[in-house]
Amino acid sequence: MPKKMNIPPLDLKREYIFAKKEIDKNIKGCLKNQHWILGEPVKELEAKVSKYLKARHAIGVASGTDALLIGLRALAIKLKNKEYFSKEDEIITTPFTFLATAETIVRSGATPVFADINPKSFNIEPENIKRAINKNTVGIIPVHLFGQSAQMDKISQIAKENNLFVLEDVAQAFGAESLGKKSGTIGECGAFSFFPSKNLGSYGDAGLIATEDDQLADVIKILRVHGQSGQYNAKYIGYNSRLDSMQAAVLLAKIKYIDKFNGLRIKIAQRYYDGLKDIKGIQLPNSGNKLQDAKYAHIYNLYTIKVNHYNRDEMLKFLNDAGIQARIYYPLALHKMEAFKTAKISESLANAEEASKTVLSIPISPFLKNREVDYIIENIRVFNHK
Repeated sequence: MPKKMNIPPLDLKREYIFAKKEIDKNIKGCLKNQHWILGEPVKELEAKVSKYLKARHAIGVASGTDALLIGLRALAIKLKNKEYFSKEDEIITTPFTFLATAETIVRSGATPVFADINPKSFNIEPENIKRAINKNTVGIIPVHLFGQSAQMDKISQIAKENNLFVLEDVAQAFGAESLGKKSGTIGECGAFSFFPSKNLGSYGDAGLIATEDDQLADVIKILRVHGQSGQYNAKYIGYNSRLDSMQAAVLLAKIKYIDKFNGLRIKIAQRYYDGLKDIKGIQLPNSGNKLQDAKYAHIYNLYTIKVNHYNRDEMLKFLNDAGIQARIYYPLALHKMEAFKTAKISESLANAEEASKTVLSIPISPFLKNREVDYIIENIRVFNHK
C-alpha cells in the first residue's frame, strides 16, 4: 500500500487557491460598497444564473431549504389562491434525500407522500409516482440526487396528464441537464442550494429559485422580504430570506468555472469506474460519456456507490482509517424518521430502505489528483480482497 493520505470529501482549500484572485476581489468590493442585502452582487448573480440556466427568472434566497419552501408557498398562492396548502393536499416525493425536501412540504401546509426510488439512479421512479397519485395529489418534487438528473420527461408527462405542478429539487445538481435543458428549468420552478459542499458552493447558506412564470416570480420576490409588496406593507406572511451580497460575490467568482468543474468531476467519475468496475458486490453510478444516459446527465456532486449491506459500515471504517473521508448520505430514509410519522407511504419503499443501508459516498472534487483517486481505488480493492 502507498503512504497514507488524508483526502477530504471536497477540498475547498484547493478551490479557493484556484479562484483566490476573483474571490478576494469580489469580497473587497463588498467591503468597499457596504451594500450587504440584495446589493449589486446579488443582482449580477441572478442575471448570470438566469442566462446560464436559460431561465426567465433567477431569484436569490437565503438557503436551499428556503428555496423549496418559498417555491411551495408561491405555488399555493398561485394555484390554490391560499397562502398555504392544506393537509389534504398531497405532494409526492422521494424518501431517500435530505430531510429539507419533505420538511418544506410539511411547512407549506401539505402532506408528503413517499414513492420509492429507482435502485440504480437513487432518484424517484416515475412508475411509482403514477401509482401514488389520487384525487388529493397537487404536485411532485423530484430530487436530482447526488448530481444525477431525474427522468424529467416521464415526470413532466405524468404531471401534465394529472394537472400537477413540478418543483425540482436541484440542490445537488447545478449545471446538470435533462433532455437538453438545465435541471431546475423544466418544472414550474427549481430550487437550488449553494451550501459550501455543493458543486457550486458559497461560504455559508445561500439558495436560488428559477422559474419561467412571471406570477410565481413576483410572489417569490415578495415572500423573501417578509411578504412585503411595499415597504412596511405585508401582503403575505413571508420570510427573512434575502441572499446577502457576500455570498453572491463568492458565487460570482466561481460560476464562471462551473462547466469546467463539472467536467472534471465527470472525468474523475470515469476514472473511478475504470478502476472499480470489475469488483463484485459494488454498484457504481453511471460515469463519463461512455456509460451515462445522455438524456439524464450526472455531474457527480457526490460519487455514491452501493456496497453489500453486510460490509458497508466495515468499508466505511476501513477507508476512514486510511485517511479517506468517505461519508454515508443518507443512513435513514425519511419515512423512518419521527418528524415524518404523519406522511403517507405509497406501496413498498424497499429500494429506499436498501439504499440507506448500502450507499457510501467517496471523495470527489474538481481538484482531486489522479494519485488520490488511485489511492482510493486501491484501498477499496484491498478491502474487497480481505
